[in-house]
Amino acid sequence: MTPTHAIRVAATTVLPIVLSIGSATALANGERLYFEVSNDLSPSQPTAVVTLWTEFDPADYCFGATLTEVRATDGLWIAPELDPSMIAPGTHPGDVSADGLRVEGIIAGQYHLPYHIYGDPTNPIALWRAEITIADFTSREIGLSTLTSRYDVYPDRMSRTGRSALADLTEASTTIVIVPSPGALIGFATLLVVPLGRRR
Repeated sequence: MTPTHAIRVAATTVLPIVLSIGSATALANGERLYFEVSNDLSPSQPTAVVTLWTEFDPADYCFGATLTEVRATDGLWIAPELDPSMIAPGTHPGDVSADGLRVEGIIAGQYHLPYHIYGDPTNPIALWRAEITIADFTSREIGLSTLTSRYDVYPDRMSRTGRSALADLTEASTTIVIVPSPGALIGFATLLVVPLGRRR
């Protein structure tokens, strides 16, 4: 088998889409998705970089593939991209929804075909990233979450096919804090303090 043929088979093995929804209940040594956020949002930093990572059961060899969606309760997603290790034929960084609150159809995965190409066993491993931005700096929090319909791992180094671990997966969930401008905070404090002073 030539290396070119090996890549073609690996892509077919790792990345076909399965349209089933599994449980998000994690086992003790299960898998999880989680976010890393570069910074809070404020007038001086209106944009943050959000990276999606996965950590898998250390009993398995490596991450295989996932089909997921990233959601925000506010803001606008910009420039979604896969981590370089997750770029392969059949993968996709996802499409931003019309309202800007979701990145849909994210397909991240890596090649793994024993004797030809071995997946990266790094654990945890980065999958995807995008920027999120806002224009309204009212003090609040933005919720981030994932909705995953496929999650596969390779049980050992010589596995030729992946194993679904969707039933063991914990979805990613976090918040981003919106820090208003100092002027807005001073104005809010004045509203609280002045009425108290008038009572004296």
